[in-house]
Amino acid sequence: MINALAKKVFVLLLACGFLAGCNLRPAPPKTANNKLPRTLTVMAGNTAEVTAATSAESARVNYRYRLTVLQSYYVRTGNMDKARWVERELKNLDNAQTFKWSGIPEITQPTGESLSDADEHLLVEYVLGARTGYLNSMRNLLAFYRDKAGDSYKAQRVSNVLDRFDPVMTYKYFLEAEMPAATLRPVQVVPEAEKMYKQALKLHRDGKGLLGPLTTNYEKQREALMLFLNLVNRYPQSTKIALAGFYIGEIYKEYFNENIRAVAWYKRAVEWDANLTKPARFQAAVVEDLRLYNKANAIELYRQVIKHEQFNATNVQWAHNRIRELTGS
Repeated sequence: MINALAKKVFVLLLACGFLAGCNLRPAPPKTANNKLPRTLTVMAGNTAEVTAATSAESARVNYRYRLTVLQSYYVRTGNMDKARWVERELKNLDNAQTFKWSGIPEITQPTGESLSDADEHLLVEYVLGARTGYLNSMRNLLAFYRDKAGDSYKAQRVSNVLDRFDPVMTYKYFLEAEMPAATLRPVQVVPEAEKMYKQALKLHRDGKGLLGPLTTNYEKQREALMLFLNLVNRYPQSTKIALAGFYIGEIYKEYFNENIRAVAWYKRAVEWDANLTKPARFQAAVVEDLRLYNKANAIELYRQVIKHEQFNATNVQWAHNRIRELTGS
């Protein structure tokens, strides 16, 4: 029993440390004595530094406030899927910065606002603007420490915040706003898109690791995801958009637990190319069935698998079986 437990612990250590199998953001830089200070102190009397740091912290507080307002709106209106998105983005923001500022004026968030007549689009717009303002202010602060102050340690701390802030865990809160139109068609061979697709696919495959989940390289999966997203946005007529859409769904599903996004991208892939020889409908059906528990959606997608994805006999048989189990007939 002890040996078995020790083996499991060893595997976990390998996975989360040596083999990079855990989705962990970069660790904060430590001081020369190997400590991690919980505060970052602005130099007294340095007006330029106080201004830059205060601007960054004000932007962070405003961004966080806007997220909490949006979350309250979704909870109030019963939209728990979007409320969970806000929760993930809030956690992303809170986990990014591992220190508190010292030596700047105290910054408090605005007083709460009424949600009785709130407009979702406007609340989302506030969040998107606050996020942009926060990231820009942090980049400006990084430039200040690198170029003007010449403070390498503080530059490392600010850079680490930006590295720890995960772009995957940010949302536009309306799926259609994240995705190109369903009416696009992959009709044009675009050399730049072909190159981008090959690069993204290689990153995706390399990121799987030799031992599967234990050796997943999440940074490579993030890079692959961003390249695929960039491809469909920059080259909307490329012959690779449907394939890119499928792999966007795969990465969201397999590595980042973004189930709603994954289904949307699987569906978009076959909207762009109904003859796509990738199991996009099947993967969407499985997510709806076993993760989102949307029985009606799963049944409809399984039926589409039987009709359109005969290239994978195993998936077709699974679809038949699940339809019988879900319908009781």
